[in-house]
Amino acid sequence: MNLLIVDDEPLEREVLTMIINKGKLGINRVVEAKNGMDAVQLATEKQIDLVLMDIEMPVMDGLTAARMIKKDLPDCRIIFLTANNENHLAEQIIPKETNEYLLKPAHPQEIIQALTKHIPVEQRPVMNSVRSEGFSRHPEIATIMEHIKNNLHLDLKLDYLAELVHFNGQYLSRLFKQETKQTLTQYITACRIEKAKHYLSYSSDYTVVEISRKCGIEDSNYFARVFKKYEGVSPSQYQQQAHLNRKKRMNSFNNFLM
Repeated sequence: MNLLIVDDEPLEREVLTMIINKGKLGINRVVEAKNGMDAVQLATEKQIDLVLMDIEMPVMDGLTAARMIKKDLPDCRIIFLTANNENHLAEQIIPKETNEYLLKPAHPQEIIQALTKHIPVEQRPVMNSVRSEGFSRHPEIATIMEHIKNNLHLDLKLDYLAELVHFNGQYLSRLFKQETKQTLTQYITACRIEKAKHYLSYSSDYTVVEISRKCGIEDSNYFARVFKKYEGVSPSQYQQQAHLNRKKRMNSFNNFLM
């Protein structure tokens, strides 16, 4: 089983190759092409069985390339992977029984599922059979979010987080933004501010400098600026107000008991 990956973006080809290699689907060879014209040539030269191809590319688009590949290799299966909703165009050119469509950035499980359907059963490693039950679209994002919340004291750099879920850093960054509507940096900062508010509200044992470090920000001056941007007051002012409000609630409660 020979697979051809066609995409004009090197990063996309790298990520797809990584996903396929990790999936261990019984594919003998993975070949890459940067545009449709190269894809047509390589498909014939390498006797490609399965193509994973972008639609919008320079030199020759994916739909034109797919039509030419199917003419020379009618048994070749083609899966489109694109950032745009163009599957209606694909269906006009490629017969439905040979056409798949995935929207970028597709989750690795979706890619593996799509590929597996076109790999002969006898070639699929049993231990890597794809399970569809209980499938979450992007469980890696949930894993990253949970890890961030539980480890705010760490230096949560992109490469470190990407390694946790075996993703390319740029891919994780883009996928996270698509799923959560905020960047990783924005999410981490928001979580750190929430944790800081908890310390400031309920603990008088820590100074602002200590709280800043517990929340993963070594520079307390930077912490103060970011906190004020989010909350409108400095950490010290927030702490004083929180303690005053707590004291008022306690007095009200004591008066109620008297």
